[in-house]
Amino acid sequence: MLSSNTQRLVSLFFITLNTTLLSLLHTPTRASESKKGKISLVLKKEKTMASSSRAVSASLLFFFLLLGFSAAKELLVGGKIDAWKIPSSEVDSLNQWAEKSRFRVGDYLVWKFESGKDSVLEVTREEYGNCSSSNPIKEYSDGNTKVMLERPGPFYFISGAKGHCEKGQKLVVVVISPKHTFRAISPAPSPAEFEAPAVAPTSTATTLQVALLTSTLLVFAMTLVVTFF
Repeated sequence: MLSSNTQRLVSLFFITLNTTLLSLLHTPTRASESKKGKISLVLKKEKTMASSSRAVSASLLFFFLLLGFSAAKELLVGGKIDAWKIPSSEVDSLNQWAEKSRFRVGDYLVWKFESGKDSVLEVTREEYGNCSSSNPIKEYSDGNTKVMLERPGPFYFISGAKGHCEKGQKLVVVVISPKHTFRAISPAPSPAEFEAPAVAPTSTATTLQVALLTSTLLVFAMTLVVTFF
């Protein structure tokens, strides 16, 4: 199932392509009987084709540039609504979930918890290690928190409820660099450097989905161009 962003981009692509093709088909159908009139018509048609060709190329380029942003997704922390709590064991910790996930620039982390009883604090590496909540980078307490991962590297989060961080309610995610986005396997960051979970392999399904969509639209567009040109 395509994401809503991808669906919107596909719709935008076809609207743009349809407008271009209508422009291409809108050429004079009657020529003057004189030789001069015929030459003028040919030149006008060639100019129209050249303009339409540039428009189609621009449409394709615009679409493929936007398609790169459609892979961004919302990730429910822990994979379930009530995951933001003190873990029952090390196996149940959120960092175990993070080790199995892959985070890219532009993705969103989503927390669901009861407002007024807990909160999410984004902190520094040192504050994460010490469970210090006195000076967080950001604090979220609405119970429906969404945080955009706007840069590569580690992000540190702890619970704002007293004593919860010390009992394991905290999370580290490592966002991969954009240059590694389409690699099959990305090297895991050093635990000693980040104190963070290793990065999991790329989601094959997501990569193949985008590749298949791109290839299909490219073939379709080029077929139309060849047909009318």
